[in-house]
Amino acid sequence: MQSTTEIKKSTSVYDSLMDSVPDYSHFFTVDELINRSRNLALKHSSLVQYRDIGHSQNGETITMVTIGNGAKSLLLYACPHPNEPIGTLLIDFLLNALFDHSELLSKYTWHLIPCVDPDGTRLNEGWFTGPFTISNYARYFYRPRLEEQVEWTFPITYKNYSWTTPSNETQALMHAIQLVQPDFVYGLHNAGFGGMYYHISHPFADIFPQLARFPSSLGLFLAKGEPEDPWITEYAPGIYRTIGLSEAYDYYEKHTHTDPETLMCGGSSSSEYLKEIGLHKTIFLVTEVPYFQSSVVTDNTIIPNVTRRDVLLQGLDTEDQSNAILMNLLEQIKTAMTLDSALYRASRSSLELRNTMATNYRQAILNDNSTLEPATVASRADALYISLFYKMLTVSMLDRAITLQIQQKSGDIKLLENVQRELERHLNNWKNDIEQNLPYTPIPIRTLVQSQLGAMLIVLP
Repeated sequence: MQSTTEIKKSTSVYDSLMDSVPDYSHFFTVDELINRSRNLALKHSSLVQYRDIGHSQNGETITMVTIGNGAKSLLLYACPHPNEPIGTLLIDFLLNALFDHSELLSKYTWHLIPCVDPDGTRLNEGWFTGPFTISNYARYFYRPRLEEQVEWTFPITYKNYSWTTPSNETQALMHAIQLVQPDFVYGLHNAGFGGMYYHISHPFADIFPQLARFPSSLGLFLAKGEPEDPWITEYAPGIYRTIGLSEAYDYYEKHTHTDPETLMCGGSSSSEYLKEIGLHKTIFLVTEVPYFQSSVVTDNTIIPNVTRRDVLLQGLDTEDQSNAILMNLLEQIKTAMTLDSALYRASRSSLELRNTMATNYRQAILNDNSTLEPATVASRADALYISLFYKMLTVSMLDRAITLQIQQKSGDIKLLENVQRELERHLNNWKNDIEQNLPYTPIPIRTLVQSQLGAMLIVLP
């Protein structure tokens, strides 16, 4: 138990840090992040260790900055997915603010990775300065295919499935983990649309009420609808156990007749990797705060005579209809798309994976009796509209990939332009559908950074 003095001191540090987060107007580019962290290391060369931990697929150096000399080792990494830059600003903030809090430098050793996926982050920079709308975010969105993601290519062998080819960026993160042997890891993910929620490695029930109350202190909503995936364990509303490939494998093994090995793709997660190398006591935290929030995601009102299964299947019916259209368009442009761009690989792979998984996901829903629980307004919003938002992002990547192909002035340009017009018609319809059913507001960037900061301060060992 903390003494009264310790509680007052930690509260003072919390308030001081939260209040001093700048009013950011935009996200920094990769070049800006590199320059800012390098300049800070030069300015405080006697107190800061600045080192290379690996290189990206395109040859960019991935760096880690170490500050402090405390007994507890903390590892924070930003841009685990390159469309998730909120953590870059948290790390930029900490790189400066920690020097004003010697107690945090004596208690912890901070290992901060400003951007673990520089290649992918550069492909998102088009939306970093706004306007912050779902249309503009989608227009410049990029997220690699699963087989190229930092977070999901950690090596794993589980039952009949094996993945042994981590991406360059994942290898850099593996090196950092092995080097610093962290007591706490903060994977600085964030969501896109909806409400705020958490993933945490251990069931620390004593802090769950504080985590649940925290979003409202910033004017944010705790998401109470469907989890990201049906195999995720819920500790409390909006608070989930961290996930890995093994949970997905077991879920499909239990609820479908398909060999799960054929459904798996890519590797495992960083949280599962910690266990693989024996760091079972390491605390792992993710704070999923969205850029765009809607109060609907916190509405636990039960819909009479409707189950979660009903709304999930309704969402799948809509998904099947759009999948049929999109797979037809992909087939039409197959021979014309000669440019092997990251955008094309990512969009095509994601759409094909969603199409392949749809049948098995439907079977799993029908066999999973937990889906017979009553549906809420929040769970329906997740199943029907937030899922549509994420499909928008994938299709926007395909739209960008076609633009790149047209710029090559090769292939069937007329066909590509026709398909692009069709895609943009669907994108506009989906945007209107979301805006009509889920009124949303963009969250100020300062609040986004505070949300990740505050959650960390609650959970820190």
